[in-house]
Amino acid sequence: MTQETASYVRLVSGHYSRPDYFAADVAKGTIRTPSGTRICALTDDFLRGFRAAVQFECGKATDRVYKRCGFRWGTSFVERFDREMTEYFGVPARDMSAGLVERTLDEAFRAHGYGKLAVDYAEYDRGFLQVTLTDSVMPAVMGRADKPTDALMCGFLAAVFGFYASAELDCVQTECPSRGADASRFLIGLAARLAPVPKLVADNLPHAAILTRLKATADGEAHTS
Repeated sequence: MTQETASYVRLVSGHYSRPDYFAADVAKGTIRTPSGTRICALTDDFLRGFRAAVQFECGKATDRVYKRCGFRWGTSFVERFDREMTEYFGVPARDMSAGLVERTLDEAFRAHGYGKLAVDYAEYDRGFLQVTLTDSVMPAVMGRADKPTDALMCGFLAAVFGFYASAELDCVQTECPSRGADASRFLIGLAARLAPVPKLVADNLPHAAILTRLKATADGEAHTS
C-alpha cells in the first residue's frame, strides 16, 4: 500500500455498498457475503452480556483479553478484506494508494456496523497514525465508563494496519465516547513508540495533548540520532 493519499477517492459501485452484499437465506437461517463468508449479527444485549462475562472471568485482565480477541478478529477480517479488494479491483491491495484502501476500508466498516472510519497520516513520518472511529460499537453499547471501552477495537486496528505495514503494531485508545468524547480516537504504531500513552490516558490527557507529547519525543529522538 503506497503512502499517497487523496482527499477524495471516487469508487464506482463500491463493493461493500452494493445492496446484495449481505444475502440472507431465511430457510437456512444464514447471512453470507458474495465470497461465501458467513456473517453473524449480534445484539446490544448479547454484547453487554459478553463483556460482563469476560469481566467476571478475567477481572483486571479484561482489557488485555479483549485486545487479544480483537487482534485475532482483525487478522481474520483483514485477510478476507485484502482478498476481496484484490478480486474487486483486479490489483493487489498492497499496490493501491493508501487513499483507496482507506476509503474502501471505511466502506467495509460501515457495511458491517463497526462505525465510520477516518485515518490521519499526518504523523506517519514520526512513526504513528491517528484513527477516528465514529459510532463505534462497544462505547455505544456500554454507555458511560471511567476508562476507554474500545479495547476490542484496539486489537482489531492493530491487526489491520499491521497487515498492510508488514509489521507488528500496537494500538492505544486515547479518547472514548464512554468518557464524554464525540468519537473513539486511537494511535497506531510500534509498541515502543506508544509505550507512554496508556499512562497519559489514565491521567486524563486529551488526544491533542498526548499527540503533542509523542511528537516532541519523536522529534527529540530524530535530533539526537
